[in-house]
Amino acid sequence: MHWDALGGRSDLMPEDNKMHELVALRTALGFTQSRMAHEIELNLRDYQSFEWGENEIPDLYLRAIERIAMLYAVRHKNPMLVPPALRAEAIQFARMVEAGV
Repeated sequence: MHWDALGGRSDLMPEDNKMHELVALRTALGFTQSRMAHEIELNLRDYQSFEWGENEIPDLYLRAIERIAMLYAVRHKNPMLVPPALRAEAIQFARMVEAGV
């Protein structure tokens, strides 16, 4: 699974794009809304309000979900569970670590 149309990350991302990214991340992980709400320590209704565009999604939650995606991808040995932009950042970081930077 991957996010072709959602490859870019930005803290200035329009709210509609953030909402779509949230849904794409959750569904790529195979999580229900209830499971994702639990993972980020929100009640279900508050989480749903983000997905449904009723409330603005704080970037903090998107970053937390990206981190969950990264951990889940490592556990399941499936890098495609991580959004492309985050995969690229992880590869850059790994190369820096290997080079001893």
